[in-house]
Amino acid sequence: MMDRRQILLKLMSQSDRVQTSIYFPKDIHEALVRWAQEEDRPISNLVVRIVSKAVEEREKQQNSPH
Repeated sequence: MMDRRQILLKLMSQSDRVQTSIYFPKDIHEALVRWAQEEDRPISNLVVRIVSKAVEEREKQQNSPH
């Protein structure tokens, strides 16, 4: 299982990156804009970080004994 850092590195490597379109409700987009500005990062970078963390958590749940 990959840890969070490995997932981020994999997602950010140039050869493994893919582009996609995503549509957010306006209020969620506005919240993401504020969050990204507070962290001085692009929204896309913030979303990759958030999604990477969610993927990591999901994989932990799937791999844990039930």
